[in-house]
Amino acid sequence: MSTILVVDVGTSGLKAVLFGPDGSIMASAIEPIATRHGMNGEHEQDAEGWWRALGKVTRTLPGKVMSVAFSGSMQNLIALHADGRPAAPAVLYSDQRLDTGEVSALAAKLPADYGRRTGNKPDGAHTILRLMARQRYELPGNEVFWTFGAKDALTFRLTGRLVIDPTVASTTGLMDFQSRRWDRELLAIAGVDEASLPAIKPANSIVGLITAAAAAETGLPAGIPVFNGAGDAAAATWGAMADQPGAAYCYLGTTGWVAATVRSDDNALPRDIYTLADPLRADCAIIISPFLTAGAAMDWLSATTGQTIERLCKRAASHDEAPGKPLFLPYLGGERAPFQDRDVRGAFLGLEQTSDAGALALAVMEGIAFAVRHNIEGAGLEGSGLAGALLTAIGGGVRHPLQQQILADVLDRDIRIPADSEATTAAGIMRMVADKVGIAADAVSHDLIVKPRPLRVQRHARRYQAYLYASSMARAVELE
Repeated sequence: MSTILVVDVGTSGLKAVLFGPDGSIMASAIEPIATRHGMNGEHEQDAEGWWRALGKVTRTLPGKVMSVAFSGSMQNLIALHADGRPAAPAVLYSDQRLDTGEVSALAAKLPADYGRRTGNKPDGAHTILRLMARQRYELPGNEVFWTFGAKDALTFRLTGRLVIDPTVASTTGLMDFQSRRWDRELLAIAGVDEASLPAIKPANSIVGLITAAAAAETGLPAGIPVFNGAGDAAAATWGAMADQPGAAYCYLGTTGWVAATVRSDDNALPRDIYTLADPLRADCAIIISPFLTAGAAMDWLSATTGQTIERLCKRAASHDEAPGKPLFLPYLGGERAPFQDRDVRGAFLGLEQTSDAGALALAVMEGIAFAVRHNIEGAGLEGSGLAGALLTAIGGGVRHPLQQQILADVLDRDIRIPADSEATTAAGIMRMVADKVGIAADAVSHDLIVKPRPLRVQRHARRYQAYLYASSMARAVELE
């Protein structure tokens, strides 16, 4: 019987999903992952913690694991020793130690055709800039191996082979988009040697076999194959069944994005939004508009009020019968899209004496949905399978029925919620490698369709205009 364990190393947790021979879920488990937020904009994780989390979840899953594949967060900067152990904390994509002036100064050192080569305009999250300023991160010199996806640190330690997929590699600012190879001139600017970087291989490639030492530490069987897998954006795209040109979807996890698959067009590079290499096909690309705060907003409100998210959602539902005025801007840590502003911050407007935790939770849900709409419009994705069409929404941020309904109301379209939305990323990886392991990737899915409420559509349309105005005002305010 063929089975595959898909491990997704997310921002807030490591999730493992075991798929059976028919592509259905046999078992799953999750282990939290801690992030260190420093006073100077540090966003770091302990890569050793990823390894410990892997060992915990694999030992709790029933069923025989015959192969393993990975997904995970992208645009990290991870220094590893030759044995796969971390040489320093992993710098996350959301790290903000480089201020706007430093980013601009570093970007000025890049070649004029950087955007055409790499597929994207210079951005503060590109790891090439962090490598150029590695002293700011207290990272070691060149006596280490570098990788940029959380998953790749784990596959290296499991197999002894350092490999990366094209999607993650295209977020670094180091890969030539057309050839899918490391750009030697850009490597020289970053001050790294190609020998210290992972090999770029398709997502369905076998990285290697699990070593006996790794098996002893994780509980996984020695000698089984480990597939490369892909970064979370690619995995989510395939899991949402949006991997064909013209298909689009939205993802709400700790962060969020809207994305679509398109045909590759070198003449269109660089676009105003991110362009990622398809994990398998050179003739396709994923265009993506990422925003920094989605489910993290509810996490923040929960921590601030001392109420669980479940309790907040229940109280928000009671306010939904007669919604009040509070309006939420979800910029808790700056923003990446549809505009880039590291300094903008979130806000509540329209607060009243009757605005309790439930009213704030309802406003947060609406603000997240407004961010989705803002990104759809800003990315020009209305014509990429979205205009008047069914939209797939995935991720833990859409698990609550009220968030699903508000999203449908704000976007004025039917929303498709996969039967197990929180496992969609893992399902995407399973689909990428299914034919390699003898798994049928066409298990019947009992999806939920959420239709918009006409009266609420009108109300949200008016409030969305207020949201856009407030957003522009928030960007103009300088806070110290």
